[in-house]
Amino acid sequence: MGGTVGGKWRDLSAFVAALEATNQLVRVDVPVDPDLEITEICQRLLAQQGPAVLFTHVVGSSMPVVANLFGTEERVAMAIGRSLNELEQLGEWLAELRQPTPPTSFKALWALLRRIAPVRHMPLRWVRKAPCQQLILSGEDIDLTQLPIQTCWPGDVAPLLTWPLVITRGPHGGPVNIGVYRMQLIGKNRLIMRWLRHRGGAQHARQHEGPMPVAVAIGADPALLLAAVTPLPETMSEYGFAGLLRGGRIEVVPGVTVPLPVPAQAEIILEGTVDLTDTVDEGPFGDHTGYYNDVERFPVFTVNRMTMRRKPLFLTTFTGRPPDEPAILALALNRIFVPLLKQQFPEITAFHLPMEACSYRMAIVAIRKQYPGHAFRIMAGIWGFLRQFLYTKYIIVVDESIPVHDWHAVMAALGRHVDGRRDLHVIGCTPIDYLDFASPWSGLGAKMGIDATLKVGVEQTVVPPRPAAIRDQAADWPAAIGRMFPYVQQIERMEPLCMTLILLRKQDSGDVRRLVETIWRTVPPGAGAELLWVADDDIAPGSWRDLIWAWVTRTDPMRDLLVDEEHGRFAMDATGKLPSETMRPWGQPVCMDEAVIERVSQRWPEYRLPGTRLEGEETT
Repeated sequence: MGGTVGGKWRDLSAFVAALEATNQLVRVDVPVDPDLEITEICQRLLAQQGPAVLFTHVVGSSMPVVANLFGTEERVAMAIGRSLNELEQLGEWLAELRQPTPPTSFKALWALLRRIAPVRHMPLRWVRKAPCQQLILSGEDIDLTQLPIQTCWPGDVAPLLTWPLVITRGPHGGPVNIGVYRMQLIGKNRLIMRWLRHRGGAQHARQHEGPMPVAVAIGADPALLLAAVTPLPETMSEYGFAGLLRGGRIEVVPGVTVPLPVPAQAEIILEGTVDLTDTVDEGPFGDHTGYYNDVERFPVFTVNRMTMRRKPLFLTTFTGRPPDEPAILALALNRIFVPLLKQQFPEITAFHLPMEACSYRMAIVAIRKQYPGHAFRIMAGIWGFLRQFLYTKYIIVVDESIPVHDWHAVMAALGRHVDGRRDLHVIGCTPIDYLDFASPWSGLGAKMGIDATLKVGVEQTVVPPRPAAIRDQAADWPAAIGRMFPYVQQIERMEPLCMTLILLRKQDSGDVRRLVETIWRTVPPGAGAELLWVADDDIAPGSWRDLIWAWVTRTDPMRDLLVDEEHGRFAMDATGKLPSETMRPWGQPVCMDEAVIERVSQRWPEYRLPGTRLEGEETT
């Protein structure tokens, strides 16, 4: 098949053509603005699992733009020529490669050799001529402002390169690292390199004395794009993993001015240097958490060569409150790493990182429970096993009969099986994502494990049994509480789930605690106040997506968990915190400009795209 390697896509253009041939990509030929308009269009398409889109007429640039490329899990799998089930099989293969079972017979040995045969695709294939170097620009001919770089959100300070593959290497050789770090445009040949200290590119930069050579690829073959966003073990290179994904070695060519291998089939390559002594303020920008980041200083990437295809495609995306494209990628790639967990903990039957929880701040784990305390062992094991779970703030453990993707089922397990005195495990001063402004200190905060399994053995005697539900007293207390606290906007009792959601407009720092303590003082156990969620009234009452997002972004377990020590009831304060309640500046939620929303709604028939529904209109 033309444009493929081992049945997989050789380059971005081949994958785009395949998507269009299968009605999974739509062309938009009318003019669109990279300033906010592309984001609003893609946000709507992604929310309704719509197609990828090729914008052929982008204001301010001659390059066509590809967006929403990985907007569904099915397209993520298709990018490497697999089905969703085959992604799980790939994970099983990686688990065996990581810790193979010793063969006990010649037949078993032969089977093992066949299973590990794909490692032959990991070495690079060097070529002398490459499509990515058909055109070479230098000096004054380099003008990054002519690229169709998006401004994603109204509060963004500048256009932002959102899909760069940043290629670096240490000063003494060694493996190449490929990372995706957003890059703020600040000049014709200058971009800010926003890489965090623990990322591979930043580590390489600290090892160099003076400026470090860097290459940036924009638009590469789908396997390399997926490899670059996958949290790989430190011993595995992104180039090698991409070869495994697509079943064919990755073609590379030497950079024109940098001693680095660059992907031969890329659309655009930027070559230059990063100097750690040349730093500027970066941001703010809307991020995957759904909030704007703070302004921070990062080094500048100075471009001295720009190479490209004769007719390049420009790949872009946006990050914002889930669902966004990175969240869809995380859902699909999670399938690859579940077998690694099961290999280490065979009692795990299912594992889910919900996109509503920013794809990493919460994990839901189903286990085949075998003994008292088993759930805690799983919590501790997950936090300590793989590096990508370091910033997982909440872990909920349920029985194997609970479908981990079903919020109703998971919350029902919490309501039935969790006692606040026994089943909530809070650990303070742990590593936390520094973007998590709800933690008391940057990079340091609390984690919580919730044992929502059916209790067995001695677990049943640790605390007194829960009282039976009191139906005759369960109906009228929300109205009474509403009259007592005028700032309460809505109380929704979720009877089958044994929980109550309270929405309010907080006025003072002690409002939530006073409210919860009053409820527990006046509402008897069993009358529906066993599990309370308190949130601001900016979330939709019937939306699990809203509630879970508020939970993981606005709480620190050490501060925001309230427990009724006498009866085992508990509450979570998922409200935004006032200045007197937090030690850090609170995040500002990302939202689109109303004028842009209206303009896109009016123009939707012109785009000839499916659907007209706004993201906020769907029910989750």
